Amino acid sequence: KVVLISILMFFIFMFYMPVAFSLPSLIVNEGIGTTSTAALVAGLSTLVGIPIGASFGFFFKHLHDKVFPLGFAFVALGFILLAIANNIIFLFISVVVLGFGFGIGVPYMYNWLDWAAPQDSINLGTTIVLVLVNIGCFISPTVINLIGSLVGNTSPRGIMILSAAAFAIIFVFALVHYLKVHKDQVNINKV
Repeated sequence: KVVLISILMFFIFMFYMPVAFSLPSLIVNEGIGTTSTAALVAGLSTLVGIPIGASFGFFFKHLHDKVFPLGFAFVALGFILLAIANNIIFLFISVVVLGFGFGIGVPYMYNWLDWAAPQDSINLGTTIVLVLVNIGCFISPTVINLIGSLVGNTSPRGIMILSAAAFAIIFVFALVHYLKVHKDQVNINKV
């Protein structure tokens, strides 16, 4: 399970990074704003994620394992909204949706790691995840642009759609995982 979580985190961060390296180009190239606007939007994305991540316990208490698919559904939706954003207000709404999803999805992943790793190997599991997260962030621009060229679209909007598609796949995985965990819990409760 630790290997699965590590691989998932690798892809999550690799496909999330276009917020940092492609969103500014989208904002400037599409005439939505200036480089200052891009910096403000990037800061807003982080600012939204911090209180949501800090409130993860609240969301988990009320939604339980549903936060896993829900978080990544919001991330996919956020990338779709970014891809079609044509003004600053729409852009801010898109970033809030994206930040909300990331703010509940990623803490779930770290909790899942804590539950899945053997007690005497939690530090090793966390280290493996962090190494793969950093590798995912590092290679993201190269891999995303390579995939973009293979599908014939390396424009900033095309990159956002590519990330949306990746997070849609992650959402489907999360939904299947949630349904399996829920089914297992129901079966345990029957016994």
